[in-house]
Amino acid sequence: MNNSRYFYLLFTVIFSYTYAQKAASLTWHDPLKTITKIDGQGWENIAYTRLPNIAEKSVRGPVWSLSRNSAGLSIRFTSNTETIKVEYTVGGDIAMHHMPATGVSGVDLYGKNDAGNWQWYRGKHTFSDPISFSFKTAGSPISGREYQLYLPLYNSVKNLKIGISQGSEITFLPQRNQKPIVVYGTSIAQGACASRPGMAWTNILRRLLDYPMVNLGFSGNGRLEPEVLALVTDVDAELYVLDCLPNLSPNETHTETEIKKRLRRSIQHIREKRPESKILLTQHAGYSDGEVDSGRRSIYETLNRWTSDVFEELQKSNPQNLYMLTKAEINLSNDAFVDGTHPTDLGMEQYAKAYKAKLNAILK
Repeated sequence: MNNSRYFYLLFTVIFSYTYAQKAASLTWHDPLKTITKIDGQGWENIAYTRLPNIAEKSVRGPVWSLSRNSAGLSIRFTSNTETIKVEYTVGGDIAMHHMPATGVSGVDLYGKNDAGNWQWYRGKHTFSDPISFSFKTAGSPISGREYQLYLPLYNSVKNLKIGISQGSEITFLPQRNQKPIVVYGTSIAQGACASRPGMAWTNILRRLLDYPMVNLGFSGNGRLEPEVLALVTDVDAELYVLDCLPNLSPNETHTETEIKKRLRRSIQHIREKRPESKILLTQHAGYSDGEVDSGRRSIYETLNRWTSDVFEELQKSNPQNLYMLTKAEINLSNDAFVDGTHPTDLGMEQYAKAYKAKLNAILK
């Protein structure tokens, strides 16, 4: 055996042994053994899902299935570890043709720096069984740093565990007592097509406002249904966002009469169930090809006109705590879309900033 091959094999053995020792030196923790309600949830003891088990009897099958996805959920904790490893399994496909595995099935880690600002941590990942993400957090103060681990946007999560450096400490944080903002919406609210969970607009907004949020966006199924609205208002919120127009395109079923009826009924339901809460009605943000496809442009212009009609009508009779976010205020750019419909990370940031400006004015 020549010297170069000998030293290569020796290096491989030493490296493998060192890596195995480091992996073995982690201590593993199950967040659900400590907390019963993680950040972004409206109910306790529902693992990493978004609706309680009782909802299976009342909502349509697709809504129930999508509620198993962990969109908008995050695990908050403090730790003084220099290494964080996350392992878990998922219940669905790893990726989609227009959305990467990192967004569909990945996790995303942010930590607060000394100035109190959220910083993103790059993670090395493998999409096998189980999925694993490893983060280096060297420089964490002895007293610990606050972290937020965002969960997958379009997959269910099971058997999640977090490994930290041996001898380090970790404290899982319960959900804050502050009333949340609840978002009832479509695939765009759920997170399509962010490249990673932290870039979904609801998660960006949560960091910008430092406000708890509950994401009840259901891909293709944000239809202002009474059964879902009953669950939406089961959560006592400071403000309810109704951002469902992209799933209510005008057709033989979704007529002007029907859409306006659903809008009025939804607002009335919230006002009856949560009379002190604020309501934000969101217009359709449009399609990037609307300028070159008159049929597509007609869809969102029609929906937005009907929405404005209902908003103005209700403002005349009872303006209290009712607001509207317009397409012009959202102002998505031409490059803010993946497929003409769903936002890129750029589009998600534009969405979040529009909501921030509106909510700052409403919530003061």
